[in-house]
Amino acid sequence: MDPLVLCSLRSPHQIHWLTRADIFYQRIARALLFSFNQMPIFRQRDRLSDARERNERVFEICAERLNIGASIGLFPEGNHRAVKSLRMLRRGVADMVNQAIKLNPELKSLQLIPVGIDYEEMEGLRRRLTYRIGQAIPFEDLIQPDTGQIVPGDLLVRIHAAMNDLMVNIQPESHYACLLPYVQALRTTESNDWEATRDAVRALAHCTEDQLASIQSAYDDLGKTPVFGAVRAEDLGRNNASLRKTPWWLWPVAPIAAAGGAMSWPLAKLIQREAKKRVKDPCFTSTFKVSAGMFLFPVYWFILAWPLGWMLTGSWGGWGLLAGYLLNLVGSRIAGSWYGLYLDWKGRREAKAFYANSQHAALWNRYIETIETAAANVSRSSHLETDNAPLTHP
Repeated sequence: MDPLVLCSLRSPHQIHWLTRADIFYQRIARALLFSFNQMPIFRQRDRLSDARERNERVFEICAERLNIGASIGLFPEGNHRAVKSLRMLRRGVADMVNQAIKLNPELKSLQLIPVGIDYEEMEGLRRRLTYRIGQAIPFEDLIQPDTGQIVPGDLLVRIHAAMNDLMVNIQPESHYACLLPYVQALRTTESNDWEATRDAVRALAHCTEDQLASIQSAYDDLGKTPVFGAVRAEDLGRNNASLRKTPWWLWPVAPIAAAGGAMSWPLAKLIQREAKKRVKDPCFTSTFKVSAGMFLFPVYWFILAWPLGWMLTGSWGGWGLLAGYLLNLVGSRIAGSWYGLYLDWKGRREAKAFYANSQHAALWNRYIETIETAAANVSRSSHLETDNAPLTHP
């Protein structure tokens, strides 16, 4: 789903995406992807003896498109996982930049724009999503004068640093499971001070083994309660005082939202059912739903618009047809927005029930306090090291 969102952010500039090659093996999918100017990128798991040569040709095509002013989008990690961490980057982006410079030296002025993607819940409907777009990454000074090319590792270091500034990067990955609920409770997609939130997450990477052991112990004790199955960490927040608020008009507006979404509900449920049946990788659940909805809902609404238009105006076409279509279009938007607020209301109710249990609340508070104490000690140590660093003079 990420390319769809990024393309809308870059509108009217189309982005030509590099996409995992195995998706192109199906004829219909291949035709659709090519029509969207997407190109295959081959990985080791594709088990092709000429995968490198194929990728070199793809990068040559990318360079040709960049040379005529196109924008190229790719995921430099070279893989996907439903986790909130930044992995080692692949050299593909550096190879593509080198191909572009080789084709046209003036392309050394290309702009590499890093984007950080932050999902509250990847598979959930109407859950929050944040895109953070950074400044262009400079690389002209990395071009070697003797070869006119960039050492891939040098560029990847800069890209990794730029992306790390924009992403939720939970480290160490060996303790990812016990750190994740805390990061979720920070509600990173809603942060009004991203730098402070990012630094709070970064501090976890510098916890000592003893601190991590304490966090793991608090997490294990918390896991003995039904917390993870009964309530989401995002709804709990850091404490009882940080429960989400819902507007007073949520339930008075409910009948309007129900009426607006009633016609769209059957197709939405059908798409949801098919996604569960057909999509094995949770990373692509939202992609399936959004892609199917983009094509099916306009047709579905148009079909429904005929009888609706006749009931509204007594006419089978013209303004009646348009009114019926707009009724479904606007109604579904109202219903979707209301449903997002309803999820917040439901989450708040579940969180209040959780905090009402003193034992559960005490375990959650202990877990949060253990992590924040460790992070505070890490930050204090970092400041002491900075203060004690020797002064240097030019």
